[in-house]
Amino acid sequence: MAEGYSVHRLGIVGPGLMGLGIAQVAAAAGISVVLAGRDAASAMAGLQRLTTLFERQVERGRLSSDEASVRLSTIEAARDFSALRGCDLAIESVSEDRALKLDVLSRMQAALPPCTLIASNTSGLPISGLASVLRRQNRFIGLHFFSPVERMPLVEVVRGQRTAEATVSEALAFVGQLGHRPIVVRDGPGFFTSRVFAAYLDEAVAMVGEGVTPALVEQAALDNGRTIGPLAVLDDISLQLNWQQGRQARADGLDERFCRPLAWPVLDHMISLGRTGRRQGGGFYEAGADGARQLWTGLAGIFPPDDLQPSLSTVQQRLRCIEGLEALRCLEEGVLATADDADTGSLLGLGFPASRGGVLRDVETQGLDRFVADCDALAQQYGPRFAPSDWLRTCATRYEGLAAWRTHLTTIVN
Repeated sequence: MAEGYSVHRLGIVGPGLMGLGIAQVAAAAGISVVLAGRDAASAMAGLQRLTTLFERQVERGRLSSDEASVRLSTIEAARDFSALRGCDLAIESVSEDRALKLDVLSRMQAALPPCTLIASNTSGLPISGLASVLRRQNRFIGLHFFSPVERMPLVEVVRGQRTAEATVSEALAFVGQLGHRPIVVRDGPGFFTSRVFAAYLDEAVAMVGEGVTPALVEQAALDNGRTIGPLAVLDDISLQLNWQQGRQARADGLDERFCRPLAWPVLDHMISLGRTGRRQGGGFYEAGADGARQLWTGLAGIFPPDDLQPSLSTVQQRLRCIEGLEALRCLEEGVLATADDADTGSLLGLGFPASRGGVLRDVETQGLDRFVADCDALAQQYGPRFAPSDWLRTCATRYEGLAAWRTHLTTIVN
């Protein structure tokens, strides 16, 4: 941690949902915020949306009118990127489009002094690739916030190939200044949380494509302890966004496993039908006659359910095992330094059931040997994605769980 480091003035480029969320928590922490968009009008529109958000919080009793006024007074709309010049840290928070992010980062660099820390709020685009347009790549880092930012305390601090140790320390200090909880992850497609959650969501979508009834998939997740089913989650975060992530991964030439191959046929079909997510009128779900959310009645015609359905326990096991396996792969590959960080990330960022202690604690509770046996059985029936690695098999034979990866220390991944 950078002793004594703090951010007094924060630049945020991208007055969308995530950028405004970061602005809210920064203002609550007493940090002055400069909000920039593609032009002065978009920045002003973002500031107006923030004003409306604060007014709603006052109406609901979450803030006093004085508190709202103070916080709003710390946020200004930038006429152009030159307003970022006095910022200690500038965060790019535009949509998950590589070309757009590269253009914005290049413009930010031109406006900022060389020593300014620059960050990208990306959910999965590799930081080292985004750094390619920057002269001082050692002063660039990933800060992956979660939505809604004011209620989701996790931040993935993503260290690129050339990110300096001091940059990581300053980023950790900033996250602490916001009152959020950081985990440090090594750069790579999807980092930790997006990669693990994609495996979980894609398994659910794949089952729909196989003919498993969507209601059974959702019920299995709820019975596993989730508060919301994976198909409902996809509707909330947007089928379009997940489809775009797969397309971007293909365009980047990433390994097929990062290109969402399981979910792609279903997502592509849904997108072609205009079923892109809740905010766009619906995806897997729709509004019923009483206004309550229900599974879209058209799903059965597009993905006909098989006459013979799997047991509820089988669907539960598929969802639990694929998520645990992907988290274990991240640990094996050094994306994370500790199993504790995996548990923190899953609990605070992925909605993993707190009663199960975290994604890897859950695996340990089952017993690594039992988990490996379950995965072997699933691999025989559903494919090699469930096959445990040699590393995992070795861990299972030691009967020590993941004790060697539970240091309970904050470790920076090299």
